[in-house]
Amino acid sequence: MTQDFAKRHNIVNRHRSLLPGWVWFFTGLVAGIFVSFLVYLWKFVPPDPVTTDVREVPKAEPNQVVEEMQYKFYDLFPNAEVPIVEEYNAEGEKIESFSYLLQAGSFRNPNEADELRGQLILLGLEVFLKKINVDGDTWHRVMVGPFDTDLALNRAQDKLAEAEVESMPLKVRQ
Repeated sequence: MTQDFAKRHNIVNRHRSLLPGWVWFFTGLVAGIFVSFLVYLWKFVPPDPVTTDVREVPKAEPNQVVEEMQYKFYDLFPNAEVPIVEEYNAEGEKIESFSYLLQAGSFRNPNEADELRGQLILLGLEVFLKKINVDGDTWHRVMVGPFDTDLALNRAQDKLAEAEVESMPLKVRQ
């Protein structure tokens, strides 16, 4: 028995959907309308005054006069001045000779302090170590300076910041 396989037309279309096209259209339409409604509620409907935030700024009474602040440069400028704090000693005399130091680190291990000192010397800074006894423990502080002017202090702080080393400025008498 011979069969002709070339003329076989009974192949089932597997990609055909079980639901008709109008059902898919109607489902998409309803979903789109629902999303549009949610966006409308979220954006355009004002909040209910009963459920508004309690932290809202209270409004002025109708008979209360509200004065608007009027800013004028010449009124604000004298109030914005920062007084210069001058250094005085115990006798009340003005101290004019002081300098700044930067503390770049404080270590219990002297080798760690010396390692940081070496890194800072390579940056071109004047660095020294200072031993401090705190509660029976010996700390090794890495000090940078001294600096006589604010400009020199700021430049050194910038170099330390570029090297990712935090520093703390200290004012010392000469």
